[in-house]
Amino acid sequence: MLGMTTTRDTGITGVKEIAEALGGGIKEKSLVIIEGAPKTGKSVLCQHIACGVLNSKGSPVAYYSSDYNTEMLLAQMESMSLEVKHEIVTDLFRIYRIAPANITLRSEQILKNVFDHVAALPSRFKLIIIDTISELMLRLVPLAKMDFLEGFKEQCDRDRSIILTLDPHVIENNIRSRTYEMSDYYLSLQTPDQILGKGQIETRVIKTMVVTKMGGAERHGMEPYRFEIKPRVGIVALPFVQIKI
Repeated sequence: MLGMTTTRDTGITGVKEIAEALGGGIKEKSLVIIEGAPKTGKSVLCQHIACGVLNSKGSPVAYYSSDYNTEMLLAQMESMSLEVKHEIVTDLFRIYRIAPANITLRSEQILKNVFDHVAALPSRFKLIIIDTISELMLRLVPLAKMDFLEGFKEQCDRDRSIILTLDPHVIENNIRSRTYEMSDYYLSLQTPDQILGKGQIETRVIKTMVVTKMGGAERHGMEPYRFEIKPRVGIVALPFVQIKI
């Protein structure tokens, strides 16, 4: 089990609550799919998971980002009180930039480069986060998408866990069930409308995470994990209230 702990105030970083929502951490050899529309918190969630795993027995993490280079990602994490500079210096945390999709390389080649790079990582990197390949996957036919997802799933057989973030429209309906079956953890992020009392105004942007699969087992009927993202604070867990989705 890749546990998730924090050396900081768990009420500030939100790592403790995320770990609890995932059953204490992520099982080794797992494919984790985090699905959500833009601005629902996929990247922030990945950054908190990375920090939590790094702080748990010093498990090395490799983070592939389509939006941030090393300096940008470190600044983003520091803005949420997620300090990982020491892990960068000690080579416990590696950050790689995924090539933009608008360059001359075809999407298939960029994805293959990412896949080959992951395969060549030292075996001590047990958690790989790929955030995100949505734009690249959009340009592929469904069969090619499944080939890449299955390739990453096979990488998990090498005693690794891989987190993939995807926008909902990337996976067509005819391959959605196969994608779900392939995953060991399936997380859906949303920004739902809030049901408030008469005269009340909600000024916060509340996000929810629903875990429908955990450790290879389906989980139905679980209450959504509600949170908001605060500057200089990070993820803050919120009590459950009735929501409209």
